[in-house]
Amino acid sequence: MKSSKNIKKKDEKNTKRSKPGSLRGDIRQLFSKYGTIKGKPNFWGAIRILLVKPGVQALLFYRFYHTLYKIRLRLLAEIFSRINFFLNGAEIDPGAEIGSGCRLWHPSGVIIGRGVKIGDNVSIFSNVVIGGLGHSIFHHGKPGYPVIGNNVILYTSVTVIGPLNIGNNSTVGAHSLVLHSIPDNCMAAGTPAKIIKKM
Repeated sequence: MKSSKNIKKKDEKNTKRSKPGSLRGDIRQLFSKYGTIKGKPNFWGAIRILLVKPGVQALLFYRFYHTLYKIRLRLLAEIFSRINFFLNGAEIDPGAEIGSGCRLWHPSGVIIGRGVKIGDNVSIFSNVVIGGLGHSIFHHGKPGYPVIGNNVILYTSVTVIGPLNIGNNSTVGAHSLVLHSIPDNCMAAGTPAKIIKKM
């Protein structure tokens, strides 16, 4: 009886630790064996990354103003999101939900819309646009935002628009336009994007 209570408490503790979209999760990912292309960085390597990598800075900035957004300081969050754009080149809406360990390899031109949900360990390259379809005279599609799964790679100039899902462990090739859902463990490319390989 006692041991089962302890196990339950331990599970709750682990759940809190592995909460998606946290700064703690980002740091844990940075110091994992997948933290950089060369593997786990040492302490000074991590300090260098924090000081000079705009993708890391853009994500840290986002974590700060997303917290402001959640506690209803929305105007302040919007102002900080504009500052983030001017400093790092990434336009990340405060209302977007980004999981832990996200990598913005080259954040210039990256746009992530308000209702977008991004899983853990997602890699996003330059000029990627992830946005929604609203009620507009310019389209007749269903309104909504994309949901990006875990361990997804979006290469340069990928555009993902509308209420769709990109499954876990999937990759989208450069300059692709994603208008429909992509299942887990697939590689897609093209305009519009089509599945070219199942892994």
